[in-house]
Amino acid sequence: MDLNFYANEGSNLSKFVKYNIETINNKKYIVADSSTKKHSSGAPLIDLEEDFSINALVDLLNIGKSAVYEENNLEEQIINFVNTYSTLGLMNDFPINKYFCLDEKIILKDYNFIGNSDCTTILGREDYFKIFFPKCTDKELNKLIEKTIKLAETAAMEKHITSDLNKLLIGSNWYCEPLYMFIQYVKYMYNLLNTIINKEDTVETKYNAFEVNHINMFLTQKEIVNIEIPITSLKQFIDFYFARTVSRDVNLLKICKFCNKAFIANNPKAEYDTPQCKNKANVYKSRAKNR
Repeated sequence: MDLNFYANEGSNLSKFVKYNIETINNKKYIVADSSTKKHSSGAPLIDLEEDFSINALVDLLNIGKSAVYEENNLEEQIINFVNTYSTLGLMNDFPINKYFCLDEKIILKDYNFIGNSDCTTILGREDYFKIFFPKCTDKELNKLIEKTIKLAETAAMEKHITSDLNKLLIGSNWYCEPLYMFIQYVKYMYNLLNTIINKEDTVETKYNAFEVNHINMFLTQKEIVNIEIPITSLKQFIDFYFARTVSRDVNLLKICKFCNKAFIANNPKAEYDTPQCKNKANVYKSRAKNR
C-alpha cells in the first residue's frame, strides 16, 4: 500500500500589510498596524511557490536560533518575518476541536504554549478568546463569539466555513498574538532540528510536542491512500514543510557548524551555509592545531 502525504493549503490564510509589537496589559503582542485595516493584496498561501515555502521555514528557524542564543535583534527579526509572511495563527492551532468556538469549554492539545505541559489544557471559551483579543471589552468579545458561532452553524461546505472563520478571527485587526508564544515555538523548532541533525537520544521526546490536528485520509484507488493535512494557520504550514523536509531519505535542512544558522544545503555532505563560514571554520581549526 502506498501513502501520499500532502497539505491542503486553503486560501483562508491571509495577512495584513503591516504588523507591530505592542504592549497590552504589561504583555507584548504582535498586532496588526492600526493604520492598515485592510488585508494585503498578496497571494494566499495556496499560491506560494515551493521555494517561498522553504524560505518561510528557514527564516523561522533562524529566528529560533536568535532566540536560543539570546541575540539582541530578536524582536526586529520577528516583525520582519510577520510582515513578510503573517502571524502564526496560533489561536487555530491549539484547540483539539476545529470548531472550538462552539464549545463553552475548549480543550487544547498537549504541549500547547498556554498550559505549557505535556497534558491537555482546558479553558473557558471567553478566557481563551481573551488571550488573542486582549483589546476587546467583554461586550465586544461576546459579539465576536456570537459571530463565530453563527458562522460555524451555517449550512455550507466545510472549506467555506473554515475560510470565513479564519477571516473573522486571524484576519481581524483586533487579533493579537502573544510574543512569548511565538518565541517559544521558534526555539522549539530550532532545538528540534538541532536534535535531529545530531541524532541525539532525546529526539523522540522532542517529537512528542510536534503534533498536527485534523488529518484527513481517503482512498483514490486500490492500494493508494492519500493523507491530507488541512492547513488553517501559518504554523501548521511551516510544521508540514518541516516534517516533509527532515523525513526525506536525505535531509538537506541543516545547521551551519560555524554560525549556527539553518539552511537548505545543495550538497548532502555540506556542513556550512556559506563558503565564508567554511573558510573561517578552517582558520580556527588551523590556529587550534598550531597552539
